[in-house]
Parts: sequence; C-alpha cells; structure tokens
Amino acid sequence: MTLDPESDDPLTDEEFDVLERFLSSNAVCGDAMDVVMLHGFLTAVICGPNTVMPSAILPWVWDARHATRQPRFLSAGRARKITGLIIRYWNDINNALNHCPDLFEPPLHTTGCKGEEVLILDEWCEGYCKGINIDREAWEPLLERHPEWFNVILLFGMASGYHELEQRDYTVGQRRSFANLLAAAALNIHQYWCEERRKLMEQGERPNMIAAASRPKDRTGKHTGRSNLDARDENESEDLFLVDSLGRTTEDAFHPLALSPLSTGVTREGTSVDVHIYRAGDDSRDGWILEIIDPLGTSTVWDDPFPTDGAALAEALNTIKAHGIASVTGGVPGHMTKH
Repeated sequence: MTLDPESDDPLTDEEFDVLERFLSSNAVCGDAMDVVMLHGFLTAVICGPNTVMPSAILPWVWDARHATRQPRFLSAGRARKITGLIIRYWNDINNALNHCPDLFEPPLHTTGCKGEEVLILDEWCEGYCKGINIDREAWEPLLERHPEWFNVILLFGMASGYHELEQRDYTVGQRRSFANLLAAAALNIHQYWCEERRKLMEQGERPNMIAAASRPKDRTGKHTGRSNLDARDENESEDLFLVDSLGRTTEDAFHPLALSPLSTGVTREGTSVDVHIYRAGDDSRDGWILEIIDPLGTSTVWDDPFPTDGAALAEALNTIKAHGIASVTGGVPGHMTKH
C-alpha cells in the first residue's frame, strides 16, 4: 500500500506518444477521442462549474459519440497503464490552469494549405463542447453572461459553426489569432468558475458531483464519422458508471458499479470534500472502493477495497480526523493514491 510516485508527474514525450497511439489504434472504436480532442474535453471538465469524476469522463474518451463502446485491452496491466496516463494528462492540464496559466496552450494539429501551415482548431473545440455538454444546464448561466468567451469554441466545435465556416475563408493569420483566443477564453472560464465555487463554499455549500456518465444531446455533430446519430430518444439518459483503474483491474476492466448510500460530503477547517464509496465488482463480496474528491477535482483513492461500505466510510472519517482534511486535498498518506 504505497503512494504511486508518478501519479502527479507530467507525461513524458514517450508516454504522450503511447497514449496518442492507443487512442488511434483499433483497440478503441472509430469514435474515440484523439489527444487534441481529449485536451479540449478535459479542459472543459476541469474548468466547469461542478466536479466531474474520472468514472464520468472515461466513457466519452473511448466513445465520443455515445459513450457506450469500450476499449479492448490485451491485459489488466495495459488497462491500468492507459487509464493512468489519461488521469495524469488531466492533472497536467489542471496544474497548468491553476499554477502556470501563462504556459497553458491547446495542443493543436496543423495542416499544409497553399504552402502555409494552418492550425486545426476543430478537434480541440469539439472536445471542449463535449465537456460542456456533460453538465450543460450548469454551464448555461455563463454561456449567456459571457458569450464572447465561447464564440470561437462554438464556431469551430459545433455543427452550426461548421456551416458558417464553410462560407468563410479565414486566413492563416486569422486562425492563429483564433488559437490565441482559445487559450484566453479557457483561462477566463476557469477563473470564473473557480470564483463561483469559492463563493459557494463560503456560503457553506458545495459544487455538485457528477459521478456517472450520461448521454447528453449531441450538439457538435462534426467529428469525423460522428455526425449521424443513431435513432434514439434524445432525452434518454442511461447511467454508465464505469471506473478506470480505481478498483480491481481485470481483463474485463470496465464493469457497472454501484454507489453506496453512505457516500457523503465532509467539511472540516473550511474545506469540503466528497466521499464516494462504490463496489469494486459485481458482488459486494469483492469489496468497496473509497474515493475522496476535493473542491478542485483531485481524486484520492485507497489502494485496497474494504469489506463493507461502512468500513470504508469509517476509514475516510478516521483519516480526516487523524491527519486533517488537507491529507485528502493534496499530499496523501501512503495507503492512498492521488489521481
């Protein structure tokens, strides 16, 4: 039971390449995100009004169209490796937004056009729009209050914007300025929601927690091969509470989990965290996983499952009492892993 020393390290170039190759391989469906769309998606999730757990974002990474098709891993170790890289990519973006905003920059692809290098904004913007759509209702006040922050994101990330782009021939210089606007918009949005969360906490309230993936209405419709949705009720919402490497990893690593009714929120020393307890397998005899999410979305997970959900809750409360709530909002004891 040791803390993974690499859990908070930035991805190396080699690890980034591993993730990029996996997301473009036949181990995932044709509608999986690539690393650029994933960056935009995670940026929106991190910047947004509520806390979104990894278990809610992973289905959209594997299948950005419906969040239903799962990846095929050759081994349990491979599943843990790839999902671990995604969590660290999340942390990379989160750290840049919080600690090095001047260095934040969307990693855009380029293409050649008439002898010039042209930036491709579509994939990042579509990923960002999908991140918004996970929690669209909560985003609406900001979309209405500061539409100028979203102009370029919606122009390149939604089907309605695509029709407008077809009628305009933006220059290389204009596209470069659009890329600068993306970074500025992301930082403005991040600062806005951080301030809103701070106000909530001062009032004794907490942001909502999104722990399960549900299918929002697809508002982008631009991603290659994704524009024609299957015929279905657009109001349908199906729980897809799937977990990455947080619990028992098997060849069938992604299975439905059940959230315990003992899951709760805890506030100490002016800081609030969410305690989530869920089954490690299909049977409660497989044990219960304990995960604590802090206000910035950092996930602390106990390495070993507990025999009962009550035991998991007791461990969470005892840890906070013994080590303080700061122990699950940053540096963590050795029997936990920070994501």
